[in-house]
Amino acid sequence: MPRILVAPHHFEIGGSQLTALELAAEVARDAAHEVVLYAPDGALAERARATGLELHLSNLRESAPSPGRIRELAALVERRGIDLVHAYEWAPAVDAAYGARALRGTPVLATILSMDYPGFLPGAVPLILGTSALRERAIGEGRAAHLLEPSVDTRLFDAAAVPDAAVCAARGEAGAAPGDVLITVIGRLAEQLKLEGLLTLIEACGRLADAHQVRLAIVGDGSARARVAAAAQAANREAGREIVRLLGSRDDPRPHYLAADIAVGMGSSALRAMALGRPLLVQGERGFWRVADSTSLPGFLARGWFGEDAGSAAAADRCASELARLIRMSPSERAGLGAWGRDLVVGRYGLTRAADVLRGLYADVLAAPRPSKRQRIAASVGLARDIAAHRVAMRHPALQASFRRATGRSTAAVA
Repeated sequence: MPRILVAPHHFEIGGSQLTALELAAEVARDAAHEVVLYAPDGALAERARATGLELHLSNLRESAPSPGRIRELAALVERRGIDLVHAYEWAPAVDAAYGARALRGTPVLATILSMDYPGFLPGAVPLILGTSALRERAIGEGRAAHLLEPSVDTRLFDAAAVPDAAVCAARGEAGAAPGDVLITVIGRLAEQLKLEGLLTLIEACGRLADAHQVRLAIVGDGSARARVAAAAQAANREAGREIVRLLGSRDDPRPHYLAADIAVGMGSSALRAMALGRPLLVQGERGFWRVADSTSLPGFLARGWFGEDAGSAAAADRCASELARLIRMSPSERAGLGAWGRDLVVGRYGLTRAADVLRGLYADVLAAPRPSKRQRIAASVGLARDIAAHRVAMRHPALQASFRRATGRSTAAVA
């Protein structure tokens, strides 16, 4: 029985780490794989314990490469006889490449569910990417890359599994009156990827408040909370009433999704909202806002539940326009759109299907020829060189083209 070490990049509540935890538990259901978890201690630790999987928590949270985490990973791999390390996102992938692959020859597989991946990720580590567009680009860069779209536990994220009383309580927490249209966004309040859209969403709801009884509930926490709170206070002052409320993080976000008349989200959060039958506005970057429906679906299937526009001062106008489309729908029309989304997620993004695909990828990686010690050392030297070059390129934009020419890889920013 292969023993798989699953290593999320952290254990705070968020799409990538929830996907890692759900898939780890689902893979272990077949009793043909033993799954061990390793992650920095965080809010998801109790949920991880509830899966019954063996859990190893770390106090290390620094960025990669981390000598301490490299040593921890290598020691854990040796002590527990790990056959394969499955890392989620770039930091544990880099440390596993040093600590498991280079030192011990243990194969490493990396899932990147971000909207891009950094070019310094070691080419010898196969990637699992969440969109066909990213996979095609990675293959074009000479990487081994596989497609596994974000998955959702549709048994858990099912409206029938959530008590009505919890939904009513969530709507009350948001301060929504019976006639209000409640708009809800659930996710980390992070500087990267999220903040721009959150500030635009608050501004758009402020513009809509004159013509519509809208409420915006923001569920989540993170480093950008102070800036989000300041924008919410400004919008409330401008409207002369509370239209935006920050609720903080929630261990179980399902009642808050279900309390919403309209959900806003990206990536895994978008899929969870649709799994619960909520009509969805997809948030991206640089002014990207699109209602999820049959017209916009082909684009989302190609690039994931995200997008980028050209960026302009009209971002709040576009957001308000898309929200107004959903607000003007009748309750039955919104329910129909929500049912369409639920059917899509169940048919394409279900957890059971994703776990079957992942088991197959594990088998392929375990069956592949192992590199020699010399090859592993050369790969580690190359990884160190690429990380250093990437950091220099990110500090000096004029050097980014040189990095791409030298490595054949992208210069996606990382935290």
